[in-house]
Amino acid sequence: MCYGISIYLSESDTFNKNWMEKAAKSGFQYIFTSLHIPEEKDVDYVKQIKWLGKTAQEFHLEVMADVSPASLERLGLSFSELPSLTDWGISGIRMDYGFTAKQIAWLSHHLKVGLNASTINEEELKKLMDEGLQPRQTEAWHNFYPKPFTGISKASLYERNALFHRYGIKTMAFVHGDDQLRGPLHLGLPTIENHRHVTPALAALELQEMNTDKICIGDLNLTNKSLQELKFVMDGTVPLYADLYKGYEIFENRVHTNRMDAAEYVIRSVESRHKPSHFQQEAHELELFNEGTITVENELYGRYEGELQISLKNIPADAKTNVAGRIKKESLSLMKKVGSGKRFVLLNSEVK
Repeated sequence: MCYGISIYLSESDTFNKNWMEKAAKSGFQYIFTSLHIPEEKDVDYVKQIKWLGKTAQEFHLEVMADVSPASLERLGLSFSELPSLTDWGISGIRMDYGFTAKQIAWLSHHLKVGLNASTINEEELKKLMDEGLQPRQTEAWHNFYPKPFTGISKASLYERNALFHRYGIKTMAFVHGDDQLRGPLHLGLPTIENHRHVTPALAALELQEMNTDKICIGDLNLTNKSLQELKFVMDGTVPLYADLYKGYEIFENRVHTNRMDAAEYVIRSVESRHKPSHFQQEAHELELFNEGTITVENELYGRYEGELQISLKNIPADAKTNVAGRIKKESLSLMKKVGSGKRFVLLNSEVK
């Protein structure tokens, strides 16, 4: 799994460099930029793309640039000169429209090539392969959708990903940012419409579930909170904000693993069983452990004493079980992503 950010050349160099530095330190690996955005006027594309390539190399970030035939005019390049973009620090280009199958296939022998995953059909893909397209040098990039209700469905993305994977081509999709949103609408830039109003971390986890190989932040940047969450997601860990009660702070900020034989009703921490602690019975008057309740088995549960669980559904309360805290409402959706063998971490304070 590979994560990237979007850089827009109409933003200031200072803004873009600060975002690149922060992203690189957080584990992001590549940059997407576009050379044919209608709103970007009076941009010296040659100067800016060279600056971007050089700066990206300082932070060890690859750059994929979205181009069209009109973009080549702005850059002062002919099609056959596109491989020289590597001298500018550009790793590859996403070819949106206006190029022939023969041209795209030829370029894949010289640069990394991005196809439009949302529009190309299998017949066109077969033609590209017949022309000599190099799958290992090719990626399929989905679009992002600034206008509400125009993004694609989860089912569509999953099917499109499966199509490209059959040909050995990796896929990429966008999640929205949540700090400074890109204009002109400022309503987020996701690929999937239903991701427009969820957290970037949840959107990224769902894209992972749909076998998306690369995930890119479509908007200008992220809040520190979302950046922290995505750092955990990139590491294969689901971040859950929780209110842990006094005496149970030992479970916070530690990485836990849900059992491989995942239960239907609860998440069970493997590590809590391996590090047994003594927990006396604590009386409670609950009849149910509601969804999101964090519990720890007490001494009355014998060999299960010390096991931490999180209720996925409402279950009957038990005197052999202590209430250790609750998953915060904002993390209940993320909690559902802690599947078989999945790591998770309980965070007791938010990054501002």
